[in-house]
Amino acid sequence: MTYICNEILKAGIFPDRLKYALDKRIFKKGNKHDASNYRPISLLASFAKIIEKLMFNRLVSHLDINKVFAKEQFGFGPQFSTDQAAYIMINGMLTALNDKLMVGGIFCDLQKAFDCVNHEILMEKLEFYGTQGKFSSLVKSYLTGRFQRVILGNFGHGAEKSSNWKQIKNGVPHGSILGPLLFSHIYK
Repeated sequence: MTYICNEILKAGIFPDRLKYALDKRIFKKGNKHDASNYRPISLLASFAKIIEKLMFNRLVSHLDINKVFAKEQFGFGPQFSTDQAAYIMINGMLTALNDKLMVGGIFCDLQKAFDCVNHEILMEKLEFYGTQGKFSSLVKSYLTGRFQRVILGNFGHGAEKSSNWKQIKNGVPHGSILGPLLFSHIYK
């Protein structure tokens, strides 16, 4: 497995057979008959996730060494959590209120955000951050030529039904290791 992973990293090509995902919908909340209340999760090949973890570690290391992460970035580091982000925000608000300053905030909830990532813009941003060569080719290869099919459920008839395979032109895979990191840097 180590040999294959090293060859993939050297070649800068993510294997096509590892670009297929079964998209399963997980119920979030609300009316179970409303399709918008289900969150998509991509069921990916285990070996693909191993390669993704290698890519993730290399990209995080590169972004960290080159000081791309902003101090306000609360993902992808061992010391940074959403609890810490909430604490800093609330502490800052309370301090401002104690100093009789006005406090305001704008909060955005991006729906289907992972599905909207434009691959060309993402690659331009990664190039701007200094990723190049075989690693840049590997990320591009990882993003392009992906396919998914949606598992529709069994509808009380036993076997699950699913859609046909469809090529994905935008976005990062839900449930992937690399997806959240790539998403967070497209909108930075």
